[in-house]
Amino acid sequence: MLRIKTQIIATLLSAAALIGLVGGIAIVSQISLIRSGAIAEATSVGRQLAETIAFKAADTPRPLFERPEALHEFVTSQHSGSKRDLVVVDHDKVILADVPGEEKNVGTPYGHDPDNEVGRTIEDGTPRNFVESSADLSDAINLVAVPIKDAAADQTVGAVLFEYTPLLRAAQQRTNNMLWLVGLCTAAAVLLSAISAFLLLRGFGAGLSGLNRGIESLARGDAGARIGRTANDEFGQLAQGFDRMASELESSRGQLVEQKAYIEDIVRTVAEGIAVIDGNGRIVSVNPAGAEIIGRRNDKIEGQDWPSVLDMRGLSGDRLAQGTSPIELALTTGRRHQAEVRLAKPDGSYLPVIASCNPLNRSDGGIVLTLSDISELRSAERAVSDRAEELTTLNRELKETSQATTRLVKLGELLQACVTFQEAFSVVGSAMPDFFGGLSGTVHLTSASRNLVEEMAHWGTVRSSVGQFAPEDCWALRRGQEHVAGPGMLTPRCNHITENGGRGYVCMPLAAQGETLGIVHLCEPNAADRPDWLTERQQILRGVVDTLALALANLRLRETLRQQSIRDPNTGLYNRRYLEETSSRELRRMERSEQPLAMIMLDVDHFKQFNDTFGHEAGDLVLKQVAGTLLDHARDSDVVSRYGGEEFALMMPATSLADGAERAEAVRKAIKQLHLAHRGRTLGTITASFGVAAFPELGASWAEIVNAADRALYQAKADGRDRVVVGLGKAHADRQQAKASKSVA
Repeated sequence: MLRIKTQIIATLLSAAALIGLVGGIAIVSQISLIRSGAIAEATSVGRQLAETIAFKAADTPRPLFERPEALHEFVTSQHSGSKRDLVVVDHDKVILADVPGEEKNVGTPYGHDPDNEVGRTIEDGTPRNFVESSADLSDAINLVAVPIKDAAADQTVGAVLFEYTPLLRAAQQRTNNMLWLVGLCTAAAVLLSAISAFLLLRGFGAGLSGLNRGIESLARGDAGARIGRTANDEFGQLAQGFDRMASELESSRGQLVEQKAYIEDIVRTVAEGIAVIDGNGRIVSVNPAGAEIIGRRNDKIEGQDWPSVLDMRGLSGDRLAQGTSPIELALTTGRRHQAEVRLAKPDGSYLPVIASCNPLNRSDGGIVLTLSDISELRSAERAVSDRAEELTTLNRELKETSQATTRLVKLGELLQACVTFQEAFSVVGSAMPDFFGGLSGTVHLTSASRNLVEEMAHWGTVRSSVGQFAPEDCWALRRGQEHVAGPGMLTPRCNHITENGGRGYVCMPLAAQGETLGIVHLCEPNAADRPDWLTERQQILRGVVDTLALALANLRLRETLRQQSIRDPNTGLYNRRYLEETSSRELRRMERSEQPLAMIMLDVDHFKQFNDTFGHEAGDLVLKQVAGTLLDHARDSDVVSRYGGEEFALMMPATSLADGAERAEAVRKAIKQLHLAHRGRTLGTITASFGVAAFPELGASWAEIVNAADRALYQAKADGRDRVVVGLGKAHADRQQAKASKSVA
């Protein structure tokens, strides 16, 4: 009782405190609104003043802001009308005008804004309010700073400082009055709460005492105990209820009968089917849910032997062996049995149920059969199973994607390691069946002249594209994007496709570094039966195409750089560096196989005269024609190079000294038969001097052979040019030179 009294008192006091709190919140909110209103009003007036000060009338040469005397009169008139402080400052916060009595401040910087609010307003053009800080002021002055903008220059030239203290003071006065009113109301509410609590507790104590006495009597077994309180308050109602409860306890036996009826109602309304079967196997009763599950009316079930009504089967749909059903086991053993069975209904359908048989505590035996419909549960399980299969499929696809990604990375590594296009396309031909199992395909590369697309790699058993075709014959190269065609599709078929039947195909451009290098072509012979043949490979196809395109672009770039490093840009022949590297290697190979190697050195006669007479363009033409003649007379195994200037070299593996001299003579004659013209002028006869040397006759090292050929070339020039001279050994050459010197002497 004491606890309830405490709760009542606390509730009343809390209500009084809540009244005061709500009033306080309202006052604080009102103060905030009034302050916001005052600031907004001051800001609006400040903006109007700023616009007036910055306005330039048509009949005045300058705005009010730039006329000190007029500005002072304007500020004085505004102050006399509003009785509020008004200060005008320029862009540097120097006071231009102040209210009467403060004229001494004109020309001095304004420094009474604690956080430089005026400076920040001039800087960003945003109005700000602040409290003026000054040791000369006894009371705080609230000001708002509004920017003065020059509309013509679109910049802030100063600020107007406008006071809104009177509005705040009026609001504070109204707030103080409201505080007194709320305080008096709160005190009155607390006093009324105390009086109400006293009266309520007195009546509450009397009512509880009577109720406690009645409960104690009833607990001692006095069923006739009554409180007898007739008041119309809540305790009187409780007393009347207690008296009625005591009267109802006297008729408890009658209530037991009613409770039985309640239980029967519950049995009739539950979702599970319930049937009572006696010891002889006859169905005594069944609830509506049970009749619905069995599929018969109650009058067709009750009184019947259970086997004639309940056709229970195993999970596979087969009939249960005799003596194995849960009903038979429960009737025979007298213990509880439960099993999942399929119940055959009169319409031929099967319903999965949980059959629970619980024995009755009766002398003649019997059981209570509970049938629980689990068809929704099984449907949910099937859905879960289907979802699990989907997840398994997704995991398998993910694993396949991971494996394909691994193969793709491996393919990229192999392609990056290739140094020639032949190696790269060999890798492609062997790797593609792993990516596109069951599909045939090709890789076509665009030629350097961009007028021909050639097959470079093929895999699979079907060839659906020609080996060579023009770029315009492929829709993928025309459009620069994937092109798919097949049965039932309206897309046109490429002209390089060899058949027009039921095959499906896709052409993917090989594009990298802003250049289209060729296409990847895939063919599906059974596209009519597999409409999704490309969808399931789309992702891996794009990965293969991107990897291959990047690798081919890098390979082409490396090949270009390599050719630039070993080729002479003017004639297209190999340069001296390549000749020396290749010839040394060939010389060792010839030495191992005991074969000769011949070297021809030639120099265009009087080449400087061509340049001096006809110009360097004509000289370049001569060099190109001589280079072409050398290539015409060279074998695939020979190396033709521009040795330097107008000097050329021809290295011939497996060629003797005599054969080399014979081939040099043939080249000399071919050069002499050249008839060149440049810009309408005939260049005249072109001749060249030749020096021939060979391994092993004239040297065992590459340097010795080159020196021997060079000496022979020098001798040919000394003998009158346009001739072939076979090199001599160094000793023989020294003797010849000494003999020549003696003859001269």
